[in-house]
Amino acid sequence: MDDLTPHQNKNQNSTYDINVTYQKDTRYDNNYIHPTAIVGENVKLGKNNIFGAYVVIQGDTTIGDNNTFEPFCSIGNSPEHKNFFKHKNLKTIIGDNNIFRENVTINSGTEKATTIQDNVIILRGSYIGHDSFISNNCTISCNVLIGGHCYIGLGANMGMGSICHQFSKIGSYSMIGMGTIITKKSSINCFGTYVGNPAKYIKENDYKKKEFNYKQVLDVCKFFEEKTLTYFLKI
Repeated sequence: MDDLTPHQNKNQNSTYDINVTYQKDTRYDNNYIHPTAIVGENVKLGKNNIFGAYVVIQGDTTIGDNNTFEPFCSIGNSPEHKNFFKHKNLKTIIGDNNIFRENVTINSGTEKATTIQDNVIILRGSYIGHDSFISNNCTISCNVLIGGHCYIGLGANMGMGSICHQFSKIGSYSMIGMGTIITKKSSINCFGTYVGNPAKYIKENDYKKKEFNYKQVLDVCKFFEEKTLTYFLKI
């Protein structure tokens, strides 16, 4: 009986050999792009990014340096908004040193660029809606759903299966428990821990708060309020 086990083609290199370049275009220098991955013609790449099997990067998307996209990620695709299915969409911006695990979906913007800053971890099966902003050092766990026009503050941690209503803001260094539902009436403050449906404050996020002195905590909260005010005023 024939061996039907799929094997990697001998002409393909291992997924994490970043010294391999499959395209001659200079924009692909120092990036590893798996032979099955698709990078659109309008995509701008930095250096040392890894694009795993069947990753699709499209639209007006800019990607920085040292990002990893595991298999089946879809980045920069059309917004899930009925008024924009057939219209030109705004940008998607990815910063540096981010990790995107399998089947992560990030939609492009409608009124502003969908943005992922730096050092963000987005785990398997999560969805980032159009026009949303994910700040530095956030952790987005498996199966998290973030609706359009959301602002996620610095270092926020969203637990597995949590859901965020569109136009929500998540405070910096907040902790969102597994399965928590953030409704349009929820108020998620900096350094808070929230659980339940709808989200309910239970205690401070002491694990993160102890890393800051009193003045730094105030500065973090002030920075978050200023950034979200500017962000939502531009809509």
